[in-house]
Amino acid sequence: MLRLWNNPIFLREFRSYTRCRKTLALTLMVVFSLAAVLHLLWPRTGVFSEINSNEIFTVFLNLNLALIILIIPAFVSTTITQERENGSFDLLFTSLLTPGEIMVGKLFSSLAITFLVVIATMPITAVCALSGGISIALLVKAYSVVLFATLGYGLFGLCLSAVCFRSFTALVLTYVGMLLFAGATWLPAVLLGDLVGLQGLWRMVRALSPFEALFALNHPERYGLQVTGLSAALVYRFYLVGMAILSLVCFSLFCLYVLRPRRPRRPPREGLVTDSRQALRRRLSFPFYLVDPLRRKRPIAGWRNPIYVAEMRSRIFGKPKVILRALSTIIVLSMLLLLLVAVQFASTFEPGLVRIVAIIFQVGVVAFFAPAVCSGSITDERVSGTLTLLRLTPLRARTVVAGKLKAGLVYVMIFLVSSVPVLLTLSYLESEAAYWRLGAWFAILVLTAAALVSVGLCASTLTPTTGAATAVSYVFAAVICLGTLSVLLFGSRIGPSVEAAVLSLNPIAGALQVTSDGLFDDLPKIFNQPLWVNTLLFLAALTVLLNVVTALRVKRIFSQRD
Repeated sequence: MLRLWNNPIFLREFRSYTRCRKTLALTLMVVFSLAAVLHLLWPRTGVFSEINSNEIFTVFLNLNLALIILIIPAFVSTTITQERENGSFDLLFTSLLTPGEIMVGKLFSSLAITFLVVIATMPITAVCALSGGISIALLVKAYSVVLFATLGYGLFGLCLSAVCFRSFTALVLTYVGMLLFAGATWLPAVLLGDLVGLQGLWRMVRALSPFEALFALNHPERYGLQVTGLSAALVYRFYLVGMAILSLVCFSLFCLYVLRPRRPRRPPREGLVTDSRQALRRRLSFPFYLVDPLRRKRPIAGWRNPIYVAEMRSRIFGKPKVILRALSTIIVLSMLLLLLVAVQFASTFEPGLVRIVAIIFQVGVVAFFAPAVCSGSITDERVSGTLTLLRLTPLRARTVVAGKLKAGLVYVMIFLVSSVPVLLTLSYLESEAAYWRLGAWFAILVLTAAALVSVGLCASTLTPTTGAATAVSYVFAAVICLGTLSVLLFGSRIGPSVEAAVLSLNPIAGALQVTSDGLFDDLPKIFNQPLWVNTLLFLAALTVLLNVVTALRVKRIFSQRD
């Protein structure tokens, strides 16, 4: 069972991954991105110091880890769900292969390709050792952090792939889980440290992040001064133990749900209601007093876009409970976060900090929901077989694109309602002369939503599956919202004009400049406009460009002959 080279599942999956253009493109993107970053960080004078070498090594390893975390779900989160969607998962168990061979083949083929991407970046990482000041022991420990993160998050994605029924759900949950494990572990210490106490527990939670472990390894003295009661060596041990426990739990769940797969629940059939009391009770229950998803719909008028109406009826009015629960959860979380930040820091810092946290949270909500809204618009039509029926209609490509895009924007705008209480709270912190900030913030949120929805719709026309489209959409959103902020790490190695141009692509940077008058004001103005105005122009131009590309792709798909 453990002889991988005799396992047909492993051979098929591994060969398909290594021969896939997507794998080659992602690997080359990671390698060339890291090489470009190392070139920018390398001192121009050729003179190194120990401090300079550690700074280069820290920035490079963190970017390396971030890129690897971004591409892990693309390889592991759809391993089992694609078999379910294609109807071939049950066929695997009718073959001559044992359940153990199927499980081992799926497990190691997905992990092997992720580790190959990590190994491909090792030569570039080893170049950092040439700068001096970096011992072999430090290099091994730092790369062990990256390898353990790859193993733990890879098994986490595989576990969700075995638990979930759809690739879209598994991908989204994998990204959310990795965001919590890698980026949100410091939130309890920051928000609850003075209110609840338990400082030791919050430090242990922080140590579960690979970025925390890398910082502690590269700067042990600085970390000991900033975080009292926890040494760099102890952080490294906590991280290894935490990743080992996460890997063990996810591996156990993966084995359980592959060997004993879940069966989807059949929705209860809605019959004809003849009892008047039962009909009245149904009308008064939630969400039927808002909208009845089972009510007979009127015919679509000739002047309306039928794609838009169909999407609205199936996606929004067909699932009101999911939308209302998610919306109420976001509103509660945003107000709770705003309250905790105000209680913790408003007495020692300016109210601008509260505004900054609120705006970053709102942009994060848009970046989380918008890329996934339309990422299955075309691929789901292909998988379900309705794309052929859609091609037989007299609808034009631009009508289909406009309907899909409009429905996606309405869907995201519903979640933007969660920003209304936050914006009203921020308006309380503003003087009367600064109310223009609210309009600028909301414009950035709307255009960011439009651009990211357009990215998902465009990716749905360029990729064959919903999982691949969702992964491409989230990677693009991460590059726009987080990757462009990496220019702040390069300092004087790049010109101020280049830095201003790159930051103009980032909606978070534009929103932060609206929040604080003095932020990014030292950068040169492009087109004689402030940074946030250029951000609005870029997001609008990106939305138009992506919609044009999407319309051309849909027109080509409609004109193809099978």
